[in-house]
Amino acid sequence: MAKKFRKINPNRLVAQIRAVSTRLISEEGKVHRDEHPLSHTDKLVWVYKEVKEKNKIQITEIVTVSFVTEINDKEYTVVYYDNTHDKILHQHIYNSIFDNSNSIVPLSVRKKGNQKKLLNWAIKDIRNNWQKYRNEYYRRSKLTPDF
Repeated sequence: MAKKFRKINPNRLVAQIRAVSTRLISEEGKVHRDEHPLSHTDKLVWVYKEVKEKNKIQITEIVTVSFVTEINDKEYTVVYYDNTHDKILHQHIYNSIFDNSNSIVPLSVRKKGNQKKLLNWAIKDIRNNWQKYRNEYYRRSKLTPDF
């Protein structure tokens, strides 16, 4: 369902404008994937599982809420949230483009609320902080940003 928005300021970044989502639904109708561009090289991707109980849709698992950036025509995940391992929402931060290992950050992540609130919180966090995450990733990778 589309929401109505005020006039768009031409000086705003793409991340500040709600893009049209792309929704892919599996054959079972339980896995959803949405993607929103943040800039010409960056995007926000989220995947979640849901079930229909008593005519209500319940989100059962946050598979991933990821910030993905493109460097030299190759996509890299910079940071992502999930709760697939232990059912507690936590953040993974990738070290650099040369070191594909990641660090799990359990602190400073909202842990209270139902799955829908946690999903919305993670999406909002990446929308608000994607530039900071990108700059830190470039710094760890010892790259100079071209933006």
